Amino acid sequence: MARTGTYIGQYELISNELTGSVSRRVPTPGPEHHVGTTTVTSTLEDSWFWDPDNNISSTSSSSKKDDNESPSSGPTELTTIPLEAPANESEIIERLQRQLGEKSQQLKKQQLENALLNEKLGQVSSENRELNENIEELDRQHEVVLENLVASKRDLQAQCGRLEAELKTKMTESQASLQELQTRFERLEHTHTQTCQDNDTLKAETEKLTAELERIVCENVEAVAALEKQLEEQRRERANSDELCRTLKAENEDLRQRNTEQEEGFVVAVPTQEEKETNAILQAELEELKQTLEEVRTERDNLQKLTSELDRSEHIGQLEREIGELQDELRSVIIDNSVQLESKIKEYDDKMAALRQEHQALEDKMAKELTAKPKPDKRVAEIIREFFDLDVSNPEQLTERFQQCRDVETKLLAIEKKQIDAGKEINFLKSENSRIQHDKDTLTADLMQYEKECASLMKNNDRLLEELENVKCNKLETINENAEDSIVVLEKQLDDSHRLNRTLEEEYREAHRKLEEVLEEKEELLMKVASLESCEQDSKARVRDLEQSLAQVRQERDQVGQQLEQLRELGTQEADQLRTELTSVQGQLTTINEDHASLVKKLQQLQQTSTENIRNWESKFEEMRVLLEAKESDLQQARESTAVTEQQQELAAEIERYRAELEKQREALESLTQQKENLVQLVTTKHNESVQYHAEIQRLNQLLQAETERVAVPSPCPDCPSLREKLQDYERLTDQIQFLREKSDILTANLMTEQNNQRMALQEKQELIEQRDGLQRDLERLRQHLLEIEEAHTQETVELQRRYDDTRQQLASLEREVKQSTNALTSASIRANQQAETLQAQYQLLLQQRDELGARLSAADDRDQKNQAALTNLQCALEQFQMNRERDIELATGSIRNELEQSRIREDGLKDMMKQVQQQLADAKTGLLAAARISDQLEISQVTVASLKTECKYAR
Repeated sequence: MARTGTYIGQYELISNELTGSVSRRVPTPGPEHHVGTTTVTSTLEDSWFWDPDNNISSTSSSSKKDDNESPSSGPTELTTIPLEAPANESEIIERLQRQLGEKSQQLKKQQLENALLNEKLGQVSSENRELNENIEELDRQHEVVLENLVASKRDLQAQCGRLEAELKTKMTESQASLQELQTRFERLEHTHTQTCQDNDTLKAETEKLTAELERIVCENVEAVAALEKQLEEQRRERANSDELCRTLKAENEDLRQRNTEQEEGFVVAVPTQEEKETNAILQAELEELKQTLEEVRTERDNLQKLTSELDRSEHIGQLEREIGELQDELRSVIIDNSVQLESKIKEYDDKMAALRQEHQALEDKMAKELTAKPKPDKRVAEIIREFFDLDVSNPEQLTERFQQCRDVETKLLAIEKKQIDAGKEINFLKSENSRIQHDKDTLTADLMQYEKECASLMKNNDRLLEELENVKCNKLETINENAEDSIVVLEKQLDDSHRLNRTLEEEYREAHRKLEEVLEEKEELLMKVASLESCEQDSKARVRDLEQSLAQVRQERDQVGQQLEQLRELGTQEADQLRTELTSVQGQLTTINEDHASLVKKLQQLQQTSTENIRNWESKFEEMRVLLEAKESDLQQARESTAVTEQQQELAAEIERYRAELEKQREALESLTQQKENLVQLVTTKHNESVQYHAEIQRLNQLLQAETERVAVPSPCPDCPSLREKLQDYERLTDQIQFLREKSDILTANLMTEQNNQRMALQEKQELIEQRDGLQRDLERLRQHLLEIEEAHTQETVELQRRYDDTRQQLASLEREVKQSTNALTSASIRANQQAETLQAQYQLLLQQRDELGARLSAADDRDQKNQAALTNLQCALEQFQMNRERDIELATGSIRNELEQSRIREDGLKDMMKQVQQQLADAKTGLLAAARISDQLEISQVTVASLKTECKYAR
């Protein structure tokens, strides 16, 4: 664009310079030869760069040649004629005649060329007129285009303002609706999270409880297994201890026998004085050892007593703590059980109240049927009985089902409202999208029209330039003498065309600027479209959420539809039953009317019919009595099959099971205590035996010391072999004593573990006793509750019996009234008519309910179909919008690319035009120089011709 601007500026400067051209006329030597004037004029058709100074110099040089110079001094190829006196006049005349013939031929050629130039000048003038007309037409078209551009700009500005205002309002509305939907979604999400948290907490609690139960069961199993292992170990240890006792007893007997043998040997030997002294010393040491042993025993007993007292105190404290914990748990369990029992009592009271109300309603209904119907309907009784059984067996499920139906209806209404709001919003967005798309299409059409007009203007401008170039090429061939006026006109036209070109270029710039503004507006619209697409994506996400909720609603709707179908079937069945009853009642009415007509005529038939009616009433009364007895039996069975008796049986079974477990635990505890006592006795015996072994070892040590002293004296020792045997026995006894000590340690450790197990068993026993007491208390409360229920049941049965007696009395009074009244048939017919009317009204109500249900179902189906259609339309519209948007983007990119290509082509064309113009300027310069040279030659030839003519005159 900058280059084209510079080219246009150079073009304007050149045209301004060409407007200041100067024309010059050259005088001819005389009028008698009919030689015309030659003109040297620079026009737009001759050259783009014409220098008037050169022209002036050429004319001045030609005039100087006329005055001073000879004909031979010109730069032409003409023959020079000397001015001296000729030698031979005939030759000179002939030569001059030849020259005149040649000049005449040249004049004829010039005249022919002038004629051709005049014809071309006429063609150029006609073309100029056509160009003027085309320029005027272009002016008019340009004015129309400008007016259209201004009007379209105003319309576009108004449309843009309106669109921006509407977009702002719609954005505010959409934001408000989005906020409302967001708040609704947050509320729903909050409720959903709360329910999920509640479910998670309940699941966690149930898992904890199940884990605790499993842990308790595993601990009980492990404890039982551990107890069994301990029992097995104790049994094995007892058997080992029995074997050890037997072996020790045998060894003790052996030792006693040996001692007796040794004593006999000592008695036979005669003791010496030293032996007596040593024996006395040994006896004294034995006495001391016995005293120390007694002291050690007393200390050990005291320590055992202290340890037992400490163990007892610790055990008592532990038991007290466990008792406190168990009391707290018992209180919490009692509170929980009392709360549960109170809730169950309330539930049972509510159920009993509901049962009483239903029983009262049934009694009222039965009384009405007895008073209204001539004959009971078994099917209705069966339906009521089935409903009664259902309500008695599971009323909570029925209430929950009704509550679920209500919740589903409320959810459906809320979702329908949401769908309606979403459909309205979607329709509004569709309308906005279509309107914006229409505006976009109109803008693109206007832009295409403007581009076409600009292209046509550019083509016209190029055509004009080509025509001007053609005119220039044609004009540059020759120079016409009589074309001054036409050249001036052409120069004026050229100026006008330059002005028009400038105005067109300005308009083109203005149109280009407007086009850039329109493109900017288009970019803004594209940005708005992108924002709308983001809004559309958000709406798509909302639509997905709505589709999910719609799927859930459809599932719920299907469930409700199934329930409605079931209700329809029940309604149709009841309607069929009512129709059959109505037909039967109508038949009865007709028969009763016929009987009435016949009974009016015949009194005997009236008496017979009255007796038959009495019999019928008696049979009906018997049937009703049978039905009441069946109802009482059903009530009795229902009472027997209530949940209270089941709970009582379960509690009794649990109590029996706990009692059996207590008996088992008691037996195990007794066996463990007996084993403990046996182990304690065995340990005491083993301890006594170990003490005895220790005393014997001390005694043997003393004897050994005495014997070693005796061996130290160098005297013969007859008792060495016996002493060696005693030493061996001593070593063997020390080994046995070490083994017995280890066994005693093991037994003490087992005793401690047994004591701990006994403590745990006592604790479990205490817990089981407390559980048994709690269960007994619960059983007592349940017994009292059952007694209260039985009392209430007896009261209800008494009340029912009283009502039954009342109904019997009423029936008896009705029978008396039937017997006494002779108008029984009329009253029966009236009652039958009333019953038929009530049945007809019920039938009409059922029909209305069926129609309402059908209408609701059809409305729900219509809403569903509408929602599906709206969803499909929305999907189609979204797909169409995406396709249109992609197509618009492709068209916009294509148009931008085309514009860039056109601008490149225009730039290349302008470059080519500049090259052509420069070439034409160079050609024009060469043509002007050649014309100047030809004009100079013509002037020289005219001067020579004039001089020759003067010479001829002088010669004549």
